[in-house]
Amino acid sequence: MLQTTITCAKCGSSALRKNGSSGGKAKYQCTACRHQAVLLPTAPVRAARYEQVSKLLVERNSQRSIVRATGVARMTVAKLAKKSAAHLPGAPGADERTS
Repeated sequence: MLQTTITCAKCGSSALRKNGSSGGKAKYQCTACRHQAVLLPTAPVRAARYEQVSKLLVERNSQRSIVRATGVARMTVAKLAKKSAAHLPGAPGADERTS
């Protein structure tokens, strides 16, 4: 299980309390400086979306169809495609080992 510690964006304190919701997302209030914010951990969401893009690239979908299906920018899809292609055996720049 992944646990994240959320801190106040204004003062950096970890003393936060839940303070209602806005648009279905929890709002938090810092007890030190009284700053209110909606805190969204984007790293897990982004990782899941990039994993979906990787799976679609393996299935040989076009970059533009991946953009339509996932909402990820085309240049990001191209970057992920280039990064995943570099790790394939026999790719240019990859170490070729013969035994």
